[in-house]
Amino acid sequence: MPRPKTEEKRKLILDTAKRLFALEGVGVSMNEMAEAIGIPVGSIYTYFDSKQVLVETIIEEGWNEYRLWLEEGIAAIQLGNQNADARLIALKILSFLVNKALPKLFSDVELIMLLLAEAGTTARLEEKLQYFSSMITKLVSECQVSGAAENDPRQYNTGITVLLLGALETLRLSSKTDLKLGADDIQAFFRLIVENALGQGLPDTD
Repeated sequence: MPRPKTEEKRKLILDTAKRLFALEGVGVSMNEMAEAIGIPVGSIYTYFDSKQVLVETIIEEGWNEYRLWLEEGIAAIQLGNQNADARLIALKILSFLVNKALPKLFSDVELIMLLLAEAGTTARLEEKLQYFSSMITKLVSECQVSGAAENDPRQYNTGITVLLLGALETLRLSSKTDLKLGADDIQAFFRLIVENALGQGLPDTD
């Protein structure tokens, strides 16, 4: 009779697999994974039908957990500023996105490495980049000072997508090389780009 599944073991498998995939690539075998965890390889298949399913689960659960955190943060700002001007609310959300949400994403280098490794297959990387770039473009448009030069939304969206992709690749490379660029440098550059587009500084986040 198969042993009952437990959330603790499932999490252990996911965490170990994520770390190994980031360190050694997705070529790591299920046997190597089982050895690293200290369990029979069959135990992994009890939870995940294949290595591909395991990879997809790590990516999508990691992304969905992050997106839920982000959207809860945005909802809290909206709830706490119900009587504020719409432009001020958008400005606060944009500040939260640039100063808190992007650094949180950039800190998960293991997830970033998997996203890039699986970019052409299961990661749906374009969809995730568009989620961010569309949100940032919309917020910048809502926040722009009256009379400031307007950005072409399509071009700005493309530019943000390129910057995000470059940021992810830079973080991947800096984790494996002597490249002296980190998440703080990238976040500071993003803030500068957004503030230049707005024609004003972003407010500090609480």
